[in-house]
Amino acid sequence: MTENKNIDLYMNIIPYRESETINVDSGRSALHEEIEIKCFYEGTSVLIVGENKVEVGAGDIVVMNPYEFHATIDKGTEQNRGKYHLFMISPDIFSNNGVDGLNLRSLLLEDGITFKTLFQNDKRMFKILSRTVTEYQERKTAYNTAIIGLMMEFFAILMRKGIADTYAGTTKNNNLRSYRLIEPAIRRIRDNFKQEITVDELSELCHVSKPYFCRAFKRLTGKTVMEYLREYRLQISDVKLMNSDKSIACIAEECGFESLSYFCRCYKSHFGFTPGERRRIQISTENIPVN
Repeated sequence: MTENKNIDLYMNIIPYRESETINVDSGRSALHEEIEIKCFYEGTSVLIVGENKVEVGAGDIVVMNPYEFHATIDKGTEQNRGKYHLFMISPDIFSNNGVDGLNLRSLLLEDGITFKTLFQNDKRMFKILSRTVTEYQERKTAYNTAIIGLMMEFFAILMRKGIADTYAGTTKNNNLRSYRLIEPAIRRIRDNFKQEITVDELSELCHVSKPYFCRAFKRLTGKTVMEYLREYRLQISDVKLMNSDKSIACIAEECGFESLSYFCRCYKSHFGFTPGERRRIQISTENIPVN
């Protein structure tokens, strides 16, 4: 492990969130590459994960595998709405750390292993996730290393007792097959996002026709190729804005945006505020004392 590994590139933590009802017929059910973990500390919720209905309460942990459909279908009463810590974890979180057996991209997206969905009142797992939230909020010296260590312990537990016996139905199999088809394109985008990338180049890389590739990519990710590329560039730029003193123009160029004005428009459209406002928010947050 190295302290140079910026956890914000591989993991998004939202410490406090409340369940909100989503109509599963509205097309807003979630589907993404990240492993999503909800650690409930208060209230109750009902979720749809894959083809299963999951009822959860305080102390429970829900794990959503990559490209596994999920949605909240019930938030309970206003007074007892489910509240949870949310973790969005890249399959590449342990890459370049020399961790045997924890190549999540290979295990989940190539080998087809899936984790179980519900872990009820597992005090050890709950404590690990709670400590991760504390490390992320306090951001003391070496917090990146501390969080990686905690996540290694968490996923080691999942590998020991949290692997599902079978795929979660035909939908999961279809999603996995689609991922394997477009995986070379996703890897090219993530490895070369600074460079100009075309749909023709990516479809050729995947050895399929351009129309077929575009349909498969949109079906799996919910985005067009250019939308996916732009959003990935924006995610990288956001981390750079928070963790470097480089100018906004320099960051825009480093992240593959053709002009500063275009970058600023895209950034505000995606995040709801400008890059300059983002930096001011970061500075004001850093000045808030941690109790």
